Amino acid sequence: MRILIAEDDAALAGFVRQGLQGEHYAVDVVEDGEQARSLGTEFDYDLVILDLNLPKLDGVSVLRHLRLKRPSLPVLVLTQRVKVEDRVQCLDTGADDYLPKPFSFSELSARIRALLRRSHLPSESVLTVEDLQLDRIEHRAERAGRRIDLTSKEFCLLEYLMRNAGRQVSRAMIIEHVWNLTFDTTTNVVDVYIFGRWQKADSLRGAVVSLGFRHVSDIAMSCSVMNMLPNEKTSLDPVVFWEHSLGCALVCRSLARKINMSDPGKAYLAGLLHDIGIIANLWVLPQEFRIAFELAKTEGIPLHEAEQRCLGFTHCDSGCLLAENWGLAPSLIDVVTHHHSPDESSHDAGMVALVHIADLLCRMSGLNYGYTEQRQVDLFADSGFALLAQHSPTLKDFDWARLTFELDSYMDEVHTLVRSIYRA
Repeated sequence: MRILIAEDDAALAGFVRQGLQGEHYAVDVVEDGEQARSLGTEFDYDLVILDLNLPKLDGVSVLRHLRLKRPSLPVLVLTQRVKVEDRVQCLDTGADDYLPKPFSFSELSARIRALLRRSHLPSESVLTVEDLQLDRIEHRAERAGRRIDLTSKEFCLLEYLMRNAGRQVSRAMIIEHVWNLTFDTTTNVVDVYIFGRWQKADSLRGAVVSLGFRHVSDIAMSCSVMNMLPNEKTSLDPVVFWEHSLGCALVCRSLARKINMSDPGKAYLAGLLHDIGIIANLWVLPQEFRIAFELAKTEGIPLHEAEQRCLGFTHCDSGCLLAENWGLAPSLIDVVTHHHSPDESSHDAGMVALVHIADLLCRMSGLNYGYTEQRQVDLFADSGFALLAQHSPTLKDFDWARLTFELDSYMDEVHTLVRSIYRA
């Protein structure tokens, strides 16, 4: 089931989202009332958790709009307002429940289950396709009477497929509903390396395992790219390079959101794929690449500088060839080719500069290639920073101190995610 959280307290929203995802809900979070009104109307949510003190549009106004457009949608108000008149106003306006802050998560979870039980007919709460049964309220899946253990995203994916049994479901529909990701539709990476694996229903379990791990919205495409990395042709551990790319993707998306770039989802994909040239170098020239890597590690210099000295080209050059062969969008090819030289960008200089800055931040903070570069970086004097500022005027007001704090949590999350998948 899919839940929308409208909450401007990012820490609280993250806490609630993490708890609900652990109980197999698909969760989207918005920070203001206008987004809540838009998403609550446009998408098919099973429940909305609504704060009243939202920026741009207050929660009561959002509630009135949702009641007009979606009269049967359960809405649980979660707010610091504790006065009786506030409760009365919300309940009279159409709220189905009202929980004041601070609150117990177990109580919130129980209230959600109660609302969902009341809002769904018995036939809707249990989905059945042949011998496969899925209880949407109790979050239980069984096949031929045998319990199936699923992660949160696996459960959401299976639920979506069962709700649409017999219908043609596109990859874009699945990604939008289950992972809430957006990406350039001219990109065929998802086509070829993720959805190309889908087989008949008997292998559904294998398919969802390949896609659905905890917090899979942050790593949905990482499984596909990691499967392209060689396992035997080099003694280098490719996971360290992937940890860097995943960290860069997280930083790109966070930066893009905070400086109001138009497509944070595309920024995430750009960060995820910026180092695909390393795949080519690891695969085609494993021994030569290892020499370049050891030089970079010994001298503490950037990897692309060591590649240039040892190979005569860098992973940006080989990445460009690979990206063109994949048929990536020109803007993504530009990122892959020029993320170390943003001034040479020709298609999307703002996105290239964003990835350049995120790459620097990750390499300097510990989400690197497994070694520390022996140099000092003045981010604000970097040419990429000036270029990004030209395309994003709000960059001058950005809270860099807060991002430094967030980088620490990104490092922990990336290490945990990658270890749980690839080092198990």
